Amino acid sequence: MQSSKTNSDNASLPIDALSIVRDGGEPIQKQIYVALRDLILRGVLGSGAKLPATRELAKSLAISRNTAVRVYEQLYSEGYVETRQGSRTYVAELPYVVERPDEAANEDATASLSALVTAFDSDSRVNFRPKSAMLRPSTPDTAVFPFKTWNRIAANQLLHRNVELLNYNYPFGYPPLQEAIAKYLQAYRGVRCEPSQVLVTNGAQSGIDLLSRVLIERGDVVWMEEPGYVNARLVFGAAGADVHPWRVTDAGWAMTNLPARAPKVIYTTPSSQHPLGLTMRIDQRLRLLEIAHKHGAWIIEDDYDSEYRLNGRSTPAMQGNDTFGRTIYVGTFAKTMFPAIRVGFVVLPKSIAKRVMRVALYSGNQAPLPVQATLANFIVNGHFARHLRRTRKLYAHRRVRFLNLSEQLLGQWLEPMDSDVGIQIAFRFRKPVDDVAIARAANHHNLNVIPLSRYYSGPPMPGLFMGYAALDDATMQKGLETLATVLAQYDL
Repeated sequence: MQSSKTNSDNASLPIDALSIVRDGGEPIQKQIYVALRDLILRGVLGSGAKLPATRELAKSLAISRNTAVRVYEQLYSEGYVETRQGSRTYVAELPYVVERPDEAANEDATASLSALVTAFDSDSRVNFRPKSAMLRPSTPDTAVFPFKTWNRIAANQLLHRNVELLNYNYPFGYPPLQEAIAKYLQAYRGVRCEPSQVLVTNGAQSGIDLLSRVLIERGDVVWMEEPGYVNARLVFGAAGADVHPWRVTDAGWAMTNLPARAPKVIYTTPSSQHPLGLTMRIDQRLRLLEIAHKHGAWIIEDDYDSEYRLNGRSTPAMQGNDTFGRTIYVGTFAKTMFPAIRVGFVVLPKSIAKRVMRVALYSGNQAPLPVQATLANFIVNGHFARHLRRTRKLYAHRRVRFLNLSEQLLGQWLEPMDSDVGIQIAFRFRKPVDDVAIARAANHHNLNVIPLSRYYSGPPMPGLFMGYAALDDATMQKGLETLATVLAQYDL
């Protein structure tokens, strides 16, 4: 293992990390020597780290300067430190860092971990380049977000040092934000709810994870869309669910070829199917609600980016059609604002709201209160609605441009799924191919595409899942031209 180099003369010794037992059996000089040696060997003090002068070390530790000098002399004689630049002392360049004995001897430590950990071992994540949005799905254009307005609101929240925002308050959500979310959902998504039913979470995924734990016991059956959201499938499996695929095709959700076993939970994305982008018809929605009522099952409606529809208004949420009280609505601000905001929400039926929120109190799903307060102000004062209007127009233009360019540059290999909602598009290959290998080759060029087969648990439809919302015309053309070059290398 290579040592951790600081390459900085400003890196200094964390003196507070040194602990001296003055009435112990070990001499103080030896205690300081051993402590410094261990910090160097563990890489805490990397090569080039500057140690304090002996006078400074002596004053900080309340020891004699002669003791500090003897410690440095011993470290120097053994090669741990060197002197340069006017007798200042630095950590020497070492070829490696010694492993701690407990880690080296405990190679089988993972055997003691729970089944929850192994549930995620089978997932092969797509590694994206953090500085490149390019064709990455589910990625909004953060460049058009009004950060000047957002930062002004956030600064005012902290400037006034509101005590209620700085302490352990409101574990279910900042009340003004709960109210703002409820009003927004009623007006824009047709959701029937009151503020007391809104649980603010640390992102939508946090909400889905919480629901997997409060709704599912080992062996319970979950109907999961196929293809479907991978992270949801994984957390349901980790909770011990028996996940049954529920097929979705060009024709929509298969309502006549349903899984044989009765469900405890049904997970669906009816307004913008993930990843195909389809919208569930009203007859299918009503049928699904009847099934949930018949079996006493819970429907988790994940409504992650349905605000962005190319033609007309967004389709109202299925929750608004539920007269049985079996639908739990999950949403997020990651797609409409920016992903790093990490604020989502769950709208719970009144029958279970209090008990689920009690679990949330102990699960650590809360988003930071200053962020919640900023978001509440941002919504109430109309900034969120204005941002949505701007991005709807922008993304609609980019979607048309993306589809036209894709037809010109990729049409001989790929065809888009017929959808008009969302900030990404699923494409299927015209011939059977290894879409994982193709995606890997494309991502070598920083394109950030996802193989469509990733979203299937059974036989997949090969394709590519690509985003367009964050791309201006020039970047979009460059990305698709690069992808065309990659595809041309395969026998398609």
